[in-house]
Amino acid sequence: MSNSTIAIRTLLPIHVPLSVNPGINRRASEFDESLRSQLAKHPDLSLPKPKQAQEYESANVDSWESRLCIWQRPDLSPDLKVHVFANSIAVAELKLNVPYNNDHEALEKDCQRLSKELMDELYPELVLAIERFVAQDDEDLFTLLPDWQQDLKVFWISRTIMLEQEQLQEQSIKDLLNNWLSHTHRPQDAADIIANKKDHSLTWLNYVLVDYRDPSAIETEDKSEDGGENGIDNPSPAARQKEDPRLDAMILAQYYYTAQEYCNQRLSASIDSAYNHDSIEDVQEQLSDSRLISRLHQVDYYEHLKFLTRPKRLLLEGILDCWDYSALQDNSQRMIDICSSRIEEVESRKRERASRLTDFLLVALSFFAVFELSLYLMELSREMMSRPALSYTDENSSLFLEVIANVDTDVMFGTGFALTLLLVLVYQFIKSRE
Repeated sequence: MSNSTIAIRTLLPIHVPLSVNPGINRRASEFDESLRSQLAKHPDLSLPKPKQAQEYESANVDSWESRLCIWQRPDLSPDLKVHVFANSIAVAELKLNVPYNNDHEALEKDCQRLSKELMDELYPELVLAIERFVAQDDEDLFTLLPDWQQDLKVFWISRTIMLEQEQLQEQSIKDLLNNWLSHTHRPQDAADIIANKKDHSLTWLNYVLVDYRDPSAIETEDKSEDGGENGIDNPSPAARQKEDPRLDAMILAQYYYTAQEYCNQRLSASIDSAYNHDSIEDVQEQLSDSRLISRLHQVDYYEHLKFLTRPKRLLLEGILDCWDYSALQDNSQRMIDICSSRIEEVESRKRERASRLTDFLLVALSFFAVFELSLYLMELSREMMSRPALSYTDENSSLFLEVIANVDTDVMFGTGFALTLLLVLVYQFIKSRE
């Protein structure tokens, strides 16, 4: 590489319209087999890594892969790779050689502009690949999100300077490192890298990697060593152990942070709709879905940690600690609690309305029951008073029926209404003391 250009690796967390249906166990062998079978039909989509015979087969290789697939179109751009994850989030990885004229701010702007322009150009091709992939999903494992936008949504663009050890002796590179990392979480990383005490700085937006081993270079070495027997789809164990975890850890960190931020945005939008919408019942499903997706994402993060190699896990946790990822999760939990409270409030209102309806039906039934009893007694009493006795064993007419027969009809109906009202008041009194 000449002194006039700097090798940059940009990472762009983006929104994609692909999501795994909630509740599906991605570690199940059935899911893995279905995914592999489906990806084999799409040459531009590939598996990130070969499947291990069993979990924890090697301490030097991740036991499980969180990415669904990798999208690449070498015919359109050999330097672009899109890592597609399960939660409608992908991380685009782009290799650039950007002109550098001792202006680090111009370097930042140029690599972001070039990355955005290329992603704007290729994003429709990525969406078409996802649509074809979901269209052939016969087992209903994936969902093409109905509310996605055709326009590219980039959350942010992070920049990584890729250096070789011998470049650290150049004064222009030393100045670039000091300026490049001056506004990060650890500006002192620049001095440590120059002094060969560190080989990376992965804190905030501007990153540095020294002597990074690209997977494609490892695969090339592997082919030369084994005569091409393993290749890209089945690298040898020795080659897999050589994999550099630094950029891979940053890609995972970008995904988990972005996905959590996206979940929080959905939770916030759901809460806003729940408290400002005309009909709370219309947004109850939205609240429940947002709460479920956020919880599943948190479960996925902690489950994935135990399958990472020790170096990659330490890098990932260190990056996320620097970004206060736990605070983002805590805020998500607060919003989940708000959603739960709102859902419980809605359910409580429904139960209260159901209880009121039940009370109304009971009052109506009791009124008609008393009313019907009054009619029956009047009819029976006046019919029986036309006879000297109710039966052949009675010596005299019934005093009870005689009294009822002499009661005015309106008085009888009023008495029935008063009795019904008394029953309602007694019921309300008992219910208020519960």
